[in-house]
Amino acid sequence: MATTYFTAVKDLTATAGGASGDVVYTCPANHVAVIKTLFVSNGASSAKKYSLQLYDASATSYLTIADETTVAANTNDFVVQGGACIALAAGDKIVGFEESSSDFHVTISGEEYFKGT
Repeated sequence: MATTYFTAVKDLTATAGGASGDVVYTCPANHVAVIKTLFVSNGASSAKKYSLQLYDASATSYLTIADETTVAANTNDFVVQGGACIALAAGDKIVGFEESSSDFHVTISGEEYFKGT
């Protein structure tokens, strides 16, 4: 399998999850992705809440990664780091949303493995 490294960055604007959430990353067709780093930064001047979900394309359902997690003003929350990972199949997505009047930014990095057709 050929390996490609990727980074995806998204400023959250959605205030609801599921199909209404902001898609941060989608695993491409014919690939498997391994997310090695996922962090969320709060640029607001007060503590705010964010949520992250994994969309499982094979089951057409959303699974919770982080639910209404509070992050202090101007700080980061490391969701995946230090050897942990999240594996995604083709079509799976990472989706995020925030409470209103927030300023969250999500950064994801990892590896994509081409599986062939």
